[in-house]
Amino acid sequence: MSRVPLFGNYAIAGRVENDLILLDESIERIAANIYEPFKNEMTATFICLEGEARIKVNMVEYPIEPSRVIIVRFGQTCQISGVSENLRCRVILMSRNFSDGLFSGVEKIGPFYLQMSQHAVMQMDNCANVFNIYYELLYNITQSPRQKYRLEAAKHLTLATFYGYSYEVHNVGEMQIKGGRKGEIYARFVELVRQNYKRERTLSFYADQLCITPKYLSQVVMQTSGKGALSLIEEHVITECRALLSSTDMTIQQIADAMNFPSQSVFGKYFKRVVGVSPKGYRE
Repeated sequence: MSRVPLFGNYAIAGRVENDLILLDESIERIAANIYEPFKNEMTATFICLEGEARIKVNMVEYPIEPSRVIIVRFGQTCQISGVSENLRCRVILMSRNFSDGLFSGVEKIGPFYLQMSQHAVMQMDNCANVFNIYYELLYNITQSPRQKYRLEAAKHLTLATFYGYSYEVHNVGEMQIKGGRKGEIYARFVELVRQNYKRERTLSFYADQLCITPKYLSQVVMQTSGKGALSLIEEHVITECRALLSSTDMTIQQIADAMNFPSQSVFGKYFKRVVGVSPKGYRE
C-alpha cells in the first residue's frame, strides 16, 4: 500500500504490516487533505478527540464531534467537507483482508455488522473513552517486538471491542434476538448489494441469492431498515455514480460502461429518475 487512502499521506503512529494503520493528527494535517468524494480503500474508524468537522459518507453528511465515532467501511465514498481550527482526531485503518475476516461472517458478529449496515455514525455519549482505550491498546500491540503475534492480537482485541460496544451501547443484541432470521437476512442482503450493485440492480437477483421471494425480501428490508430494498440498491448505484461524476475525468459513457448500463441513454434516464437531473447537469 503506497498511501493512506482516507486522510492522505500522514505520519503513521503505528502499524502492523499493511493490515492495520494508526494515525493521530491535528488540524494542520487535516486541512490540507479535504477531497472531493472518493472511494475508500480501507475500513476506517474515525475518533474525534476535540473540535468539530463534517464528513460525508455515501453522500450523507454527518457532524463529527468528541462524543462520536465514524466508521467508514471499505468501498464507501467519503468526503471531508469542513473542519474547525482545533480539530484533532485519531484514525484506525484496517485493510480489507483484516476487516473481512472480522465482519464477513454474520454468525460471528451479526449484531455489530447489522448496526454498521444501518448507521455510518456510531454515537459514544455514554462511553466516550471506549474507542480511545481501544486505540491505545492497538498502539501497544503495534509496538510489540513479538511481530509474529501482533496481527492476531489486534484481531482479537477488535472483535472484543466491537462485540461489547454493539451490545452494551446500542442494545443491538436485543434487536438481533427479536429480529432473529430477519436481522440475518438484512445483513446478508446489504453485503450482497455492496458486492454486486455495479452488475445487479434487480430485486429478484438478491432474493435468489438468499433463497427467498422478492416479496419477502422487500418486507424484511422495510421492517428492518425502514427503507425499500430497491431504494437501498439505488443508493449504492447513485452514490458511486455521483462520486465518479464529481471526482474523476471519466466520460459519461465510460461511467455508464463501468456501472454496466446497456447504454449511455439508459444510464442517463436511470440517473435522472433517481437524482432529478441528468448526469451532465449534475457534473456541471
